[in-house]
Amino acid sequence: MTVLGRGIGFIRGMAFCRLMDDTDVGRWSMAFGFITLITPVMLLGIPGVLPKFTEYFRLRGQLPSFVRRIAIGTLACTGVFVAAMFFTPSWFGYFIFLKAESASLIYSVATAMVGMIIYNFVSDLNASLRQVRLVSLMQFIHGVGFTVLSLVWLVSGGDFQGLVWMFTAASLIATLPGFASLITNWVAVTTSHKIENQSAELTRSADTQNTNSNNESPCEKDSHDSDVADETGPLDLAGMIRRLAPYALALWMVNLIGNMFELSDRYMILHFLPVPSDLTNGLSLASIASLRETMGQAAVGQYHSGRIIPMVLLSVATMIAGVLVPYLSADWEAKKFAAVRTRVGDTLLAVSLIFTLGSAFAILIGPYVFGTLLQGRYTDGLRLMPMALCFYTWAALVSIGQCYLLTAEKGRSIAIAMFGGLVANIVLNGILLPQFGLTGAVIATLCSHCIVMLGIWSAMVIYGCPITKTWIGLSILPASLLVSPWMAMIAVCVGVVLIWRDDAQRERIVEALPAKVRAFI
Repeated sequence: MTVLGRGIGFIRGMAFCRLMDDTDVGRWSMAFGFITLITPVMLLGIPGVLPKFTEYFRLRGQLPSFVRRIAIGTLACTGVFVAAMFFTPSWFGYFIFLKAESASLIYSVATAMVGMIIYNFVSDLNASLRQVRLVSLMQFIHGVGFTVLSLVWLVSGGDFQGLVWMFTAASLIATLPGFASLITNWVAVTTSHKIENQSAELTRSADTQNTNSNNESPCEKDSHDSDVADETGPLDLAGMIRRLAPYALALWMVNLIGNMFELSDRYMILHFLPVPSDLTNGLSLASIASLRETMGQAAVGQYHSGRIIPMVLLSVATMIAGVLVPYLSADWEAKKFAAVRTRVGDTLLAVSLIFTLGSAFAILIGPYVFGTLLQGRYTDGLRLMPMALCFYTWAALVSIGQCYLLTAEKGRSIAIAMFGGLVANIVLNGILLPQFGLTGAVIATLCSHCIVMLGIWSAMVIYGCPITKTWIGLSILPASLLVSPWMAMIAVCVGVVLIWRDDAQRERIVEALPAKVRAFI
């Protein structure tokens, strides 16, 4: 379902570029980027604690209280931010689109954010309970639903704003299976919570009797009972905040800086793309500003076309990371630290090989996709796509590496790496964008993604996850896309051979295969 859903998303992206002009494609890119990237920032990282801490509180019989309080915090943050958008639509219109759009468009964006928050909360909660199939179903319904609704809307003559409403409807429809699963299983979760509390009470009672028989001092007995109560008793709000606040703050910083980093190149293009002097001769300042706005949105549309295939890869990596964190957290809570490092290493290896091979194939079919499916209207997107595939594969590796640091509760190191990439992206865009236009912006983004990846690898080494020669190779592998797709394919084949010759890695690969495939091998 994941592969098929991402394939449908690719078709949707192609259709958007074909059915809309590049200016409207640029506006959609900015609106979609704002909806998906600003949401975790304005929620202060509160729902982001679910994948990491659901297992922690489940083991202590405190899951219902934990989820209820996270939901209340999420609702409060959503209400404040959406109210701000409704009261100041003109400011948000300029911030997102570089001009004061109609208030109705900003209201539709705010509504889409609410739908996205509901969908993400339900999806994250089910993923944290390791309901992988259900989460895949939700993602599939969301992708297919949005594709069908949006294409019907555009084919019937609908405008750009209607796409935002179609996105909202798809988010709410995709939430239904997750809600149904939670409602069905919530009674079981609550019952388990009560049983675990009763079991803890029986354990404390037995420990008290043993303590009395062994003439344990009252001070030692009280201390022992207090420790058990802290682990299995009612969830104290202050204690919960103390436990979650450092992680939530670090995650909020990661989301804020990371999303600023993700959006910075498009905003730099939109606001600072140079306008050729021969086009401005004799124009008033207002006409020059209007021309800059149109050219900037068109350039963002060209950039968006070159990112359609790379974004499919990154969305798959994001899904993998979302599924991976709950399993890493379960291993971490069980003190299986070696298993955590092995899971992360194997996942990085698979992502680098598969994504590089897929990117090479995408470059080979690029002329057909852009020349035939997109009618030759996005030549800049085709030219810049190899660089986009390279840095988005690096971004995919970073999203997997972040899982280790988040599991180890070292999110601040991720924020530092992202901040370094953000500063580099802004500085390099400021230097290269005026000289080389859109190409300079993509080169700047490529270099800044490399800086972020190096920062994440350094943090992983510092916090107990050593980098091997294999990791160095898989980090360099996506750069072969800049040479040629055939070079990338050869490099992937060499990497596969080297991995297969390693006995430990080959054994883990074979164990991960279905039983029928293992029997055949």
